[in-house]
Amino acid sequence: MKLALLVIDMQNSFELQAAAGKIVPRVVKVIQACHDKHIPVFFSQHHDPDRNSVLNKFWNNPIDRGTHQWQLIPDVEKSMDHEKDVIIEKCRNDAFHQTPLKGQLLALKVDTVAIVGCLTNLCCENTARAAHDNDFNVLFLKDGNAASKKEYHKASIMNLEYGFGKVPTCQEFIDML
Repeated sequence: MKLALLVIDMQNSFELQAAAGKIVPRVVKVIQACHDKHIPVFFSQHHDPDRNSVLNKFWNNPIDRGTHQWQLIPDVEKSMDHEKDVIIEKCRNDAFHQTPLKGQLLALKVDTVAIVGCLTNLCCENTARAAHDNDFNVLFLKDGNAASKKEYHKASIMNLEYGFGKVPTCQEFIDML
């Protein structure tokens, strides 16, 4: 198994959900464990340049590139290895959509992605499904993702576990490294 970690949208815009799910310390621990084992880490940052996109019209709460809302949550940003980690800028819920992510993973011969971040039922789940559709094995860290409601989180976990990947805890993931 050749693994990469995808840290999805751990941005100030989603800090309340991350805090409510108490995921930040676990995500930081996972990032550090991946760094210690020389596992590549990719961070996505969402922004909304197209004010006419269906996504932007649906939410009507755009994230502008370079703003405070766009920035990574401070503890997550501090955990980055700025020389080795990769930032993927995205404009849709799926971190693979019109980004270089797939090509970069394939260049590293990655066959399995572990996913943490915000929001479980939106960008994280969409990215997990896209990873699966692009022939990557998926590890979706169930206590390393957060949603705005517990029931959204639970529904995503059930769906992903049923048909798209494995859903270990952060500690179970670290223990398997």
